[in-house]
Parts: sequence; C-alpha cells; structure tokens
Amino acid sequence: MSQPPRAPLDLRGRMALRPREAAEALGISERKFREVLPELPVVRHGGVVVIPVDGLREWLRSRAEIEGNRVAKAVEEVVRDFGIDDE
Repeated sequence: MSQPPRAPLDLRGRMALRPREAAEALGISERKFREVLPELPVVRHGGVVVIPVDGLREWLRSRAEIEGNRVAKAVEEVVRDFGIDDE
C-alpha cells in the first residue's frame, strides 16, 4: 500500500531542519545530503542533528557563487583562447 503524498515543506517560521527535511528543501536525496553535511553548519545535541535554515541558505548561496565564478572563468578562457571579441 502506498503512502499518501506528503505536504510540501514549509520553511516559514522554521529555525532549523532535520537532515531529511534539509535534503527535501534542497531537492536532493537524503543520501546525497549526508555527503555534503560536513560542509554545512550543524547543531548536534544528544544525538539530534539539526541544520539552521539561515546557515543552509547561506551555504547554498555561496555554492551558487562559486559555481557561477567557475562558469564565468571558463567562458573567459574560451573567449580568450578563440580570440572572440565583444564587437
């Protein structure tokens, strides 16, 4: 018997998420999330792990900037290597 569909995760008013919830918020599997967990700010207490929502957002923002910079540098290299001008 299948499980009923879950309601979408609502982050309003949430200060922290459990790993399963954080993975859902990012749209990745919990297994993949556990691979990136060491990069994230976490709070551990009594066997409970929570990820502050603001820290998760900041981590994602910084990762997007890093990836964006990599793309920009790659484009610059292609433009330079092929002698492409803006005009």
